[in-house]
Amino acid sequence: MIMKHKNKSRIIPAVLFLFVLIVLGVVLVPRLLNQSKVELSLRESAKDKEVVELLATMSENPNKDSQEYQEAQQKFCLLTARPVVEREKAIANIREFLGMSDIPVEFLCSRFNNKPDESGTDYNSPASEHYEAARFGFTIDPKTNYIVEVGEAERRWGTKDDGTRWFDNMPEYDNTPRYTTKEQIRKVAEDFMIKHKDIFGVDITKMTYEFEGTKPGNFFVKWYDYTKPFTKEFEECGDADKTREGAYQNDQGVWCLKTKSTRYPMVSLTITQGGQIAVYDNEGWDIEKL
Repeated sequence: MIMKHKNKSRIIPAVLFLFVLIVLGVVLVPRLLNQSKVELSLRESAKDKEVVELLATMSENPNKDSQEYQEAQQKFCLLTARPVVEREKAIANIREFLGMSDIPVEFLCSRFNNKPDESGTDYNSPASEHYEAARFGFTIDPKTNYIVEVGEAERRWGTKDDGTRWFDNMPEYDNTPRYTTKEQIRKVAEDFMIKHKDIFGVDITKMTYEFEGTKPGNFFVKWYDYTKPFTKEFEECGDADKTREGAYQNDQGVWCLKTKSTRYPMVSLTITQGGQIAVYDNEGWDIEKL
């Protein structure tokens, strides 16, 4: 009986301790969660306010070369950027594209709406990101970190004291005449896209290849995905031909005509005769946002 009494006396404090922990959890955890939500909300409100102020500063100083505009833009770009850790994969993809594992990659800024009217802009959710490396410009889809566009970086220029102009250097292109036929360049294009498909999110083996042509030193190739048509209906009023089938008058008595346009996802490359990818464009990524 004595041993049982001792065991019981040890169990009771343990049960009480556990009970106190449960009560504290029920009472304090919701308060802590609410407090963290309030703090997050305050931080986001402060950020949104600063974003509005910076946009106003840029609007009041439309001269993009002015110091005020550039300082406001730089602050805006850094304030609205994804965290650095979230952009690391994008940077890695850019370096893979260039074949330079240690090349410096500069984050420039984000765009927040790809719609033509810029409606519904959300400065906490970028629609695209823009980088520069090796004098090339890169557009990244922040939702996937895929590269969606590559071309020459924007070249800055100015006027020297003597009145002559200076320009940023162009990217270095490999124009060694290694490839001279469209058959040779097709293999170069397919090998590159298949090897690096994970940085583009595109599988050209399921698309249709088309050779677009050539200009001195460059070849142009494309792939279409004819299994995914994007059809959009357009309404034309005022200049519509009222004699055409389907023409009608709207409420204001103006003749209108509705037409449909179908586009297909497409990616394209410009390749130098040395086998270097000079331009990449994923138009399918843009089509999905129209």
